[in-house]
Amino acid sequence: MNKQKIIVFDFDGVVCDSTDECMVTSWNAWERWQLRDNFRCTLSEFTEEDKLSFRKVRPRVRGAGEYYILRRAFSEGIEITNQKIYDKLEGQWKENIEPFKVVFFEARERLRRDDVDSWIDLHPVFDGVIEVMKILNSQDRLYIATLKDAKSVKLILKKQGLTIKKDRLFDQAQITSKLQALDKIRKKIGCSKDEMIFIDDNVTHLIGPKDAGYSVYLTIWGENMEEYLEIAKNEGILLLSDSDFLINC
Repeated sequence: MNKQKIIVFDFDGVVCDSTDECMVTSWNAWERWQLRDNFRCTLSEFTEEDKLSFRKVRPRVRGAGEYYILRRAFSEGIEITNQKIYDKLEGQWKENIEPFKVVFFEARERLRRDDVDSWIDLHPVFDGVIEVMKILNSQDRLYIATLKDAKSVKLILKKQGLTIKKDRLFDQAQITSKLQALDKIRKKIGCSKDEMIFIDDNVTHLIGPKDAGYSVYLTIWGENMEEYLEIAKNEGILLLSDSDFLINC
């Protein structure tokens, strides 16, 4: 019998749908960035059009600082219809991304501090994924690599009855890319690349690891853009529709 593989999960979009929380937090961060304090706490303060517009482009975001791109594009009436436009804006506004990340996390902390349970409820988890993670965790095979902050991840998982060891969670304070996380995990464990599987809902996070020799899957139980599915097909990246598959890997 082959040795069971280490499974590395992305978090947002794979374990939970954080779209609503990121919409609220990025709104508050943008207000602060603009030296305003029109702080919002609930989804009821957003129109259905606001929610739809945000949900359409949120899958392109690869880290907290990049919500600057979405918020500025919204404020200037720029429509992001493809990755080329998004990447162009990222290049034009790159000097603001790191500073905005600081403001974003400050806005998140304020929202979480005001009502932690309501904040956690903005992160509905996907059916069956937590159960699979619990099995993998009990088998000492679970790692998380995310550009979210570790405190958020731990709070959300705790409410679902899952506690992961500190050294199994690599967050935005420790990594700048998913490939960097995988390399760190592999070095820590002392395993080979083919003894690891990495899953993410953003295909742009998978291309580097795939090219570096890691086994990767694009999860399709959350938000998926046709454009990303096409990129996955062209890059030879397999799709994963059922997290149960990981238990027997």
